[in-house]
Amino acid sequence: MGLAGGHSEAKPITDDLQSLVFSLKGDAESKLSSSEFPRFDATHFRSQVVAGMIYHFRILVGDDDTEVVHMKVFKPLPHTGDSPNIMEIKRATAGDELALM
Repeated sequence: MGLAGGHSEAKPITDDLQSLVFSLKGDAESKLSSSEFPRFDATHFRSQVVAGMIYHFRILVGDDDTEVVHMKVFKPLPHTGDSPNIMEIKRATAGDELALM
């Protein structure tokens, strides 16, 4: 069992979270000053319960499995009406573990 308020271990991505990740693709491209990513497929995530959720995602962005970004996202509680937003994003390598940012 995880520590209360701590981050979960890395888990395989779910369909709902893949939809969340894809909804932030344009923002991610802008933040990394990139042209459009050929793909934006999350493979794993870690989560932390706060006043909402913080997610850390590992995302494949290139034509092969070597181009990766790690993205930290805050998803507010539903009653706020606020949209999820990218807190931090960085390029990573295929061998990098999904670390906390």
